[in-house]
Amino acid sequence: MSRDYELLHKAAKLQERGWEVVRRLGLLERWGQVGKPVLVGSLRFGLMCQPNLDMEIYTETPLVAEGFSIVSELAQVPGVVQVQYLNALDTPDQGFYWRVDYQDEQGDIWDIDNWLVAHDHPNAGLADGLAKALEAKLTTEQRLAVLSIKSAQESTDKARGVDIYKAVMAGGVSTPEEFLRWQQANPPQEIELWQP
Repeated sequence: MSRDYELLHKAAKLQERGWEVVRRLGLLERWGQVGKPVLVGSLRFGLMCQPNLDMEIYTETPLVAEGFSIVSELAQVPGVVQVQYLNALDTPDQGFYWRVDYQDEQGDIWDIDNWLVAHDHPNAGLADGLAKALEAKLTTEQRLAVLSIKSAQESTDKARGVDIYKAVMAGGVSTPEEFLRWQQANPPQEIELWQP
């Protein structure tokens, strides 16, 4: 089995399992009770190397009690093993964050990042726009480069996905070594506004 095929196969299997986690937990339906849930991140465009899901939930006014009511429901789903909360209203993220850890039938822990933010958040729709652009523009070669870079990273020193996508699509990076050099020359921004 070629390395390229292995990378694409693993990403496709993780994506399939990720959508099953979304269904099992009823993430879209549950968060839909308090706002407009949007799945962002690598699940959307098939570049998963780790069991991780990213959600943004847009509402008129983020209320911590509403978020906790949904997370309370999620915490009762069999397989949910941990929940963490962060009030980030006074940071550049300007929202409430919950991480939900869910253990699937294969024993893998899925960390699910949930951000509850206002419709008029200064970066509202940024991650969704990135996801749509990546869905439309990524070539097979770029997919392989991204997966290769993600797969080579240590779990303790992972770069953000958006920085990898930018390096590959805007910087022509194609290997983990090239990415390290690119990253040194292009330090990550606190909030990355780049779009392909």
